[in-house]
Amino acid sequence: MDKLLIKQCLFYGSWLVWPFVAWLLWRLHERSGRWLIVLLLAGCLLFAWARFVEPQRIRVQETILTGTGARARLVLVIDIHLGVYKNRGYLQRLVDRINTRQADAVVIAGDFTYEPDGKSLQEMFAPLAELHLPVYAVLGNHDQQAPGPDIDAELRSALATHKVNVIEGETVTVRGFRLAGLGDRWANKDDPGFLSALPSTSPTLVLTHNPDSAIDLDPAQAALVLAGHTHGGQIRIPWLYKRVIPSQYGFDRGEQFLRTPHGRVRVYTTVGTGEIGLPMRLFNPPTIDVLDLRP
Repeated sequence: MDKLLIKQCLFYGSWLVWPFVAWLLWRLHERSGRWLIVLLLAGCLLFAWARFVEPQRIRVQETILTGTGARARLVLVIDIHLGVYKNRGYLQRLVDRINTRQADAVVIAGDFTYEPDGKSLQEMFAPLAELHLPVYAVLGNHDQQAPGPDIDAELRSALATHKVNVIEGETVTVRGFRLAGLGDRWANKDDPGFLSALPSTSPTLVLTHNPDSAIDLDPAQAALVLAGHTHGGQIRIPWLYKRVIPSQYGFDRGEQFLRTPHGRVRVYTTVGTGEIGLPMRLFNPPTIDVLDLRP
């Protein structure tokens, strides 16, 4: 069976949990097997929360990061994953929440899509044009070839139309610090060599999709790395979620330090706002991070 069809079946077929919940509630009055019914009901309600409630509960998390050498506020968004599970309406909600925040820029670290299946990317990402702040971005593995499909050129065109600046292999200045963009690691586009060719006396923040890209960075060139990709496990069942996090170096969520051949590199990994695999989140709601950077 086609993988996209399987995901669509999961997405729409999961609504069947509600008539099953109603049937279990109807059976609660029976004495025989009541504990089994209670357990089944609890499991169904947990499933319903993870499928229908938590993936829609967008939270805004504010974090103070000192010692960055920069003084600024950034809105960090990643793993939006519009396509089979999330649509333009969800992106509009993200944009509306971001526009209520005071910051210097919005940075989006890739994975804009997830199985868009021929949908118009220009139309899908139109809400981004309503952001009140400058927007800088890099692409992620789902926007390129791993696992694909490769919509790189079409997506870049759509983002440019909506005033999103893709800065892979480039640097821009934002409020006195340098923001550098690395491409996706799985697509072999995260070579940081251009940073050596463009030395700077300003602190450098590196925007990249995959936190594992930090392994090739020198802490003298990167005061802070902003990334995502891990989803924080997405369905955060204790002891089990770490087995599905796609990180070679043990990244999870929040602030971590990675020991590289060049020294310790500081990385902040966000859990993102979308879903892949299963259309579910548990103990790990979609998150917009507002980073208060201080010297």
